[in-house]
Amino acid sequence: MGKKGGGRVRVKQLGPKMPANPLADLAVPPEEMISLPPKPDSNSGFLIWPMSETFTMNYKNFSAIYPNYLDSNKTIKLGRRIAAKDAVSEPTIQDIHEALASLSIRHVIQPHKGYSRDAVSRWDNPGRVLVDLDGAAERGVLDGALGMRPDGTFDLEDDVPDMG
Repeated sequence: MGKKGGGRVRVKQLGPKMPANPLADLAVPPEEMISLPPKPDSNSGFLIWPMSETFTMNYKNFSAIYPNYLDSNKTIKLGRRIAAKDAVSEPTIQDIHEALASLSIRHVIQPHKGYSRDAVSRWDNPGRVLVDLDGAAERGVLDGALGMRPDGTFDLEDDVPDMG
């Protein structure tokens, strides 16, 4: 009637065997792999300050501050918005949070946002802080701070020399 195996023929492989993964030579060695920073402590009040106002805040009118705005190592093209002499070397959103909390300014931290102009900072220093500048001005928190007037403009009379 025929063979029981269905007529299949086995072919034996000759020569060297192929490696288990033909792309194994292209793999990145462990010492050259990127390591992500550790996750921040969730008990530090890290996400929203103050926590009691979590559900009553309207974030639409808040101003965004990315760490790049204050980084002295960045160029203006990469997003620095203040003078390099006034900037800080590699600020984090935690540093900005602590400064705003010490001034009692309402703010929200968004740790997973990235600054669009600088792709490196999206990985190395991610996040942004949304700040309630209108609420701070209404409560008078910013009066006298940074030479700011109550209407939100800056008092630069002492900083700008007379042109006459």
